[in-house]
Amino acid sequence: MILRTHPTTVHGTLVSRALPEAQLAGGSDVAVNCVTDKFMAVQPGDAFVACEDAGDIHAAAKAAVARGAVAVISDRFLPVFGVAQYVVDDARAAYSQLCHAILDCPSRELNAVAIAGTHGKTSVAMVLDSILNVAGRSAASATNQFTRIDGQRARFVLPTTAPAVAEFLDEALASGCRQAVVELSEDSLRTKVAQAAEFDVVCLTNLHSHRADANLSPQSSRDTVASALEMLTPTGMAIFNADDQDSMRVLSEFDGPALTFGLHSPADITASIVEKYTNEQVVLLTIGDESAAVRTKVIGETHVANCLAAAAIAKVYGVSLREIAQGIERVTVVPGVMHRFDAGLGVSVFLDRGNTPIARGAALTTARGVATEKVIAVVDHSCSVTEALADKTVATHGLANEHVVTDAVAKVLAALQVSDTKQLRTITEKLTGIALAILSANEGDVVVVSGLDSSTARQRRASVSISEAQMIQSLMYELAAQQKKAA
Repeated sequence: MILRTHPTTVHGTLVSRALPEAQLAGGSDVAVNCVTDKFMAVQPGDAFVACEDAGDIHAAAKAAVARGAVAVISDRFLPVFGVAQYVVDDARAAYSQLCHAILDCPSRELNAVAIAGTHGKTSVAMVLDSILNVAGRSAASATNQFTRIDGQRARFVLPTTAPAVAEFLDEALASGCRQAVVELSEDSLRTKVAQAAEFDVVCLTNLHSHRADANLSPQSSRDTVASALEMLTPTGMAIFNADDQDSMRVLSEFDGPALTFGLHSPADITASIVEKYTNEQVVLLTIGDESAAVRTKVIGETHVANCLAAAAIAKVYGVSLREIAQGIERVTVVPGVMHRFDAGLGVSVFLDRGNTPIARGAALTTARGVATEKVIAVVDHSCSVTEALADKTVATHGLANEHVVTDAVAKVLAALQVSDTKQLRTITEKLTGIALAILSANEGDVVVVSGLDSSTARQRRASVSISEAQMIQSLMYELAAQQKKAA
């Protein structure tokens, strides 16, 4: 992606002014309106940032110059000539700095919020967006699943690149928003895509690492997430999860204003679940000496924790408890977080995207708390968590070979019109597993489909757009229709 001319920067931005620590190693200082780290995207007059993960950065820089780049920024001197060359300590950080400088550093004119953590970020952003909307605050949100500008979905690239973050903040400002919320994934923090942004609030949802990447230790993961605090303004507020031990360790070393939230540990913003059912729960939300009963359609402690994080951020900006409660109640579905389906079958079916042992355990524990009979888990592969917490486990892997596809599954598959053989097999297995679980369930049972969308999402990006939620709902309608016809 590349930044193009912006009305306020028609005369260009001097690279030396945007990168004051850079060493001009060749050529004369230049002003630019556009910057990219993809040499194939370079157009005449652009600046090119040569990063380590670009492969052969020498060859990439030469190609960028050949395409018309007037400046090359790198963390080492490169043998390219005839253009300005700037040597910096960190090319990724410099890329972010230059992107923001070209757009006149929009975060400085906004109340910007960063949400980081190993999980829960998108949910927190979604609840916060609802709260700010209720409070009448014009707000923009950019997450790894959606972008919204003042309540309306926007066609922006997700905040995973330096230009995307800068352009989102710039558009939020141009649209008259005062609040801008940015979700920062672990990879985004590692590649420093938002390094030059300035945030009034940084919320760490948690630091508990469940990465299976052999190249990254749990401590490395925690340190990466905690690095989001470096983007706080000098008077900015940090928000920590009091129930997360790793977050509390970071808080103990943090020198600045902070708020905490939690269900099970003393915190500034707390809550307790006082009633719970398959279709809703009632939560007593407490902020300081004020309390309010909040009814949420999304059940489980994980959702409550995300609501508390959003409430803490809203509190920083003076949103009242009444508005916070109303904003939470307006969120009736969080895609992939204990998303409930019901087609009159007498069985509650929940989709939860979590595919780690901790996430699956949380989903099954929540289901156990509302089930009047059995808990049935539907997973790709059975594991110790599902065996311990579910009364029955349906492992979907290999089910397509057993010729147990019901008519209901066949109808859903036909409606999808999937041509990719591998994708069709995966979807068939998952839908078959869900159908078997529902058909074997009795009234009062709860079915939890855990981690279903993890592999399908990757296939979706590569081919056809498929909604797991729509597939499950369609399947349940078909099963209900068959049940009614049989009766």
